[in-house]
Amino acid sequence: MNDEDLRDLFAAFAMRSKMWISPHLEDYARDCYRIADAMIDAKYEDNVPEVGIATVKKRAKKPVETS
Repeated sequence: MNDEDLRDLFAAFAMRSKMWISPHLEDYARDCYRIADAMIDAKYEDNVPEVGIATVKKRAKKPVETS
């Protein structure tokens, strides 16, 4: 996912969270993209290396004991 896709996703989340706030659609849409831009800026300003989700390794199953 590139930053443009991420921007659209963040704007959608912002839109979802602001559904009850603004009755003016033009202002509403601009505000959502401003929030999305701020989220992307915040993503890069901390100088923290980007890491993904940790790999989950399957554990070996213990043999079932039968009596």
